[in-house]
Amino acid sequence: MYKINHKAVVLVFIFQMVVGGIWYASTPFSFLGRTALEDMAKQPTVGMVLLFAFSTFVYLYFTAWLLVKVKGLSGFGRFFLVMGIWLFIVVPNYIFVFINLHLSESDVLYLLSYGAASCAIAAIILPLWRSSRSIFKD
Repeated sequence: MYKINHKAVVLVFIFQMVVGGIWYASTPFSFLGRTALEDMAKQPTVGMVLLFAFSTFVYLYFTAWLLVKVKGLSGFGRFFLVMGIWLFIVVPNYIFVFINLHLSESDVLYLLSYGAASCAIAAIILPLWRSSRSIFKD
């Protein structure tokens, strides 16, 4: 029986946090609605950073748990399962936001970019680095 590979989850989480920091640092000023000087003065609060990290970890851990529960798929199939979760669950939420908040296409693409990068990291590492089998029953 396979278990969740916690080493892989932690590695993916670290990569996703690094990508998230780069993603936030490259936020277009038109999206933020303020100038470059105001951007330097206003940094994200600790609460927002912790909420971002917590939500990323919960989504990642759910994905790892789902990969353990799915039987009969190859590594390639698991890759597409993770990508499919993003494509068919997360992307429709962004489309809903795009329609209701009247954001520009570039703003929506910016919002989708972190999700795509984060999902790609998880889809590459999690399915391929599976936990070893245990001969002992837990």
